[in-house]
Amino acid sequence: MTMNRLGICIAGLDGAVGSTIVAGTLLVRNGQAPARGLLSEPWRERLDLCGLDQLVFAGWDVSGENLFEAAVRNAVLGRRRLQVVAKPLARVLPWAAPLGHTAADCARLARDMDRFRKRHQLDGAVLLNLLPTGRHRESQLYARAAAEARCPFINFTPNDCGEAVLQQVPYCGRDGKTGQTWLKSVLAPAFRARDLRVCGWYSANLLGNEDGRTVSNPGRGRDKIDSKTKLLGAMLGYEPAHVVRIDYYPPRGDNKESWDSIDLEGFLGMPMQIKVNGLWRDSILAAPMCLDLARFMQLAARRAERGPQQWLGLYFKSPYTAASAGAPEHAFFRQEQSLLDYLARAARRP
Repeated sequence: MTMNRLGICIAGLDGAVGSTIVAGTLLVRNGQAPARGLLSEPWRERLDLCGLDQLVFAGWDVSGENLFEAAVRNAVLGRRRLQVVAKPLARVLPWAAPLGHTAADCARLARDMDRFRKRHQLDGAVLLNLLPTGRHRESQLYARAAAEARCPFINFTPNDCGEAVLQQVPYCGRDGKTGQTWLKSVLAPAFRARDLRVCGWYSANLLGNEDGRTVSNPGRGRDKIDSKTKLLGAMLGYEPAHVVRIDYYPPRGDNKESWDSIDLEGFLGMPMQIKVNGLWRDSILAAPMCLDLARFMQLAARRAERGPQQWLGLYFKSPYTAASAGAPEHAFFRQEQSLLDYLARAARRP
């Protein structure tokens, strides 16, 4: 196996997901935690993917905190657990996020990435967008910078990144499918396969972190609500009554609670109900998905892929597809098969 040093440049480095990605990687490296939730791990040797000890992190933020301070503030992991990796976390300082959206700002971001690659002698780098929901212009700036730097781009947010600029690099997104919507993408196709008609689906969420504060705002949270709502009809083949709510509730912090109340009709039109209650850890779900995506996008770049990487659709609520491909697939098991088929082909033809 060759050495593959991969840089992950994160827009929104000091946020809950960004700080958890870095802290979690360090904890796994130190033998303090298992590498659970990584779909890329079983493929690491067959596809020569980078190991977790070969990842180098950097990124941009407006807070100016080092990553230990940010991880403590975000409270995904307790201070006591973070203490064992406090020193390497504290050494990671975000680059200053640009205040404008000009060509000069874009060029500065691209230079940041070029210097980062040279300084750490990286074999590749990816740009991961974790900016808050509603930050469309800022997200578009980072997408343009990724295109200018010839760097793969991952949009884990529901933001509009102006994807047309990314056609010469591999890119994937949009809006990470972490908990409630992932479960919906598993259950809805199963109901359809059993010919159980979904009459209505009511989904509610409590979330107390910064993302919860943002998406509970009717204006800024519209994109998140839309991405959580529109996939159900595509999977069922018809539109049931469908309601999605996200409420900001500070005591929960990063621990999200979701409720789903599903009304079904079975044989003879007889009504049934299913209730699902999820107690999720938002950033704990998102962090390994982002690490998978970084590894897989390095693979795509190595294989000279360009444009939207549809085989990574299982990670997203609103997967990007090529214009010629039509509507995206949302059913989880079909998305999983698409991922496995691509990886199998890659293993046969490096």
